[in-house]
Amino acid sequence: MKIYYVFLIGVCTIFLFSVFYTFEAFTLSKEEKIEIVHLTNPEQEFRIRWEHSVEKEDWEERFIVQDGGITLTETRFKTFGAGVPHNTGEDTYVRDGWVYMDGIHQPIGSSLAFRTGETTEHRLSYGKDITYQLDEKTAYQVSVNRMPAWKFIVLKWQGWKGEL
Repeated sequence: MKIYYVFLIGVCTIFLFSVFYTFEAFTLSKEEKIEIVHLTNPEQEFRIRWEHSVEKEDWEERFIVQDGGITLTETRFKTFGAGVPHNTGEDTYVRDGWVYMDGIHQPIGSSLAFRTGETTEHRLSYGKDITYQLDEKTAYQVSVNRMPAWKFIVLKWQGWKGEL
């Protein structure tokens, strides 16, 4: 009987933890359904890269997750052309065939919505090792928010995909 009570107390503790404890989570939603979820780290980086529809050259923007929000920190591209600013951020320089605009520090908020094009080949990179190829002509949203432990566990259990 004693083991039964220990087990019951353990289950209740896990239940209460999963309901009331929250994590800061990074999510990528596709057409309002969560596709990817990661726990964030302080100053977590992610990048969105695509082929510019007019210039036909890669363009990449780098963001960090900090203080519960998303901040644009850098943009880089191969050539100046349509819609390209001539000076953004604190430093503009050329390295390895890329034009960098660094030190932007542009707060975005807790979510960033974007739409992929038919031929833009959008990719999202999270951290140093993870890259996701995004579908063409699709609405996406990157968000950073507090998520209950139970929801994170369910999404992970579902293979990091789900509709909650």
